[in-house]
Amino acid sequence: MTWLSALATVLVPVVSVVSTATVAIWTKRIDVRSKRDDREHALLLDFEQRAGEEKKVALKTLLSATMRVRRGAEPLAGAHQTVEQRRSEAIEELYELRGRLGLDDGVAEVLIYAAEPVRQLTELLLDEWDRQFRDHGYSLTQLDTCKQQLVAPCDDQQEWNALKSEEAAWLRRLGEESDLDVDALLTLCDRTIAAARKDLRGGFGVEPQ
Repeated sequence: MTWLSALATVLVPVVSVVSTATVAIWTKRIDVRSKRDDREHALLLDFEQRAGEEKKVALKTLLSATMRVRRGAEPLAGAHQTVEQRRSEAIEELYELRGRLGLDDGVAEVLIYAAEPVRQLTELLLDEWDRQFRDHGYSLTQLDTCKQQLVAPCDDQQEWNALKSEEAAWLRRLGEESDLDVDALLTLCDRTIAAARKDLRGGFGVEPQ
């Protein structure tokens, strides 16, 4: 046996072992990386699913709250309403908008999850809420106090009647003092409702992150 044959006899098994070990190491690394990628993908899918559900809830809440404002602003069929009466009813429903959305947390969810057109329209509604509350905050809080007292148990019919009269007086005052454009508010509600419905159906696509 020459020295070359002896060297080959020793090296070939060693190289084979090293190659096998190298393949095993790389296979393990690839397996680990694949499992890590699978976990990250699963977490991403879970996040997207939860975000999708939260978006649906936020949009449905926005739809419900906006439709209430719309009903307050639209003229009653077959009834003779003055502009002041429509205005007072519209402001009454608009005042409840933030509460029906879930206050600051609910508003934040709409502005986080909704598509850009929906966010813009929602902000216009909230801007009108801010303006009316800034101009008529005292009347609105007094009206709210009356409403809370009216829903509380009351055995005194005379006291209840007095509260109803006071509620009507504050509503009348709001209708007379406010400059709210009820027709413009009605149009804004229609646009917001249409955009929210489109967003619920995925009509605005996926926004870039």
